[in-house]
Amino acid sequence: MTRGGGWLTIEELSARSGVTTRNIRAYQSRGLLPAPVSRPGRRAAFYTAEHLARLRLVNRLQQRGFSLAGIAELLQAWEGGQSLEQVLGIESAIAEAEPEDSVVLSAAALRARLPRDVDPARAIAQLLAVGLVVRHGRGYRLRHPKVFELGIDAVRAGIPFDALVDEFVRLQEDLHAIALRFVTLFTTHVLHPYFEAGAPRARLPELVEQLKRLRALSVEAAVSLLRQAMADEIEAAAREDLPVPGLAPAAVAPGGKRRR
Repeated sequence: MTRGGGWLTIEELSARSGVTTRNIRAYQSRGLLPAPVSRPGRRAAFYTAEHLARLRLVNRLQQRGFSLAGIAELLQAWEGGQSLEQVLGIESAIAEAEPEDSVVLSAAALRARLPRDVDPARAIAQLLAVGLVVRHGRGYRLRHPKVFELGIDAVRAGIPFDALVDEFVRLQEDLHAIALRFVTLFTTHVLHPYFEAGAPRARLPELVEQLKRLRALSVEAAVSLLRQAMADEIEAAAREDLPVPGLAPAAVAPGGKRRR
């Protein structure tokens, strides 16, 4: 976990990715990496788990012999809507997220969907940094339309845009930690024994299928358990903070707690 609640300085991003700060800036200038974003009251610009994932992808492609120009073309194809499996071949299928319908918007259409009280340029930079949108020609592609729309609804309900972005960044950090734990289970109990057995090619399709099923387990468990946790916390908050029906308003202290 980072000290910044999921936000990374360029030094922290460099340490976690193994990429020098000089190369990070070079990748930004080539369009391989979204720009960092500013935060209220902070002088430095910050990165997110989306930047870390992109750097890892760039490293993986370089190890496969792709030039930076070739990587830029692949990323353009990916941002254009193709999956990494389509772009790179079947070996990336085991690491690729489940497909989700995306939406392409013009720059004007995206700005129109944003709340009126936010600075559009800064808001779009934040959405790019956390990976909710990617550039698509002169417009943008919403990678997770449902998350975007529900987030906008939350802002309209009164949650500040910056606070919601902060929470999304923390969520990314938490989910990466959860994903790492599941991957560690797989590597310890499945992958290492496979290599110790001499990595028989006949078992490779079974290994890939087992990894996909573990991925499905982790996603289903996270969704189901989070749904239950939300129900529990909402119920607890309602008991603690919300006025009790039928109780005289004068008997409710500030903060929603009953006076004795």
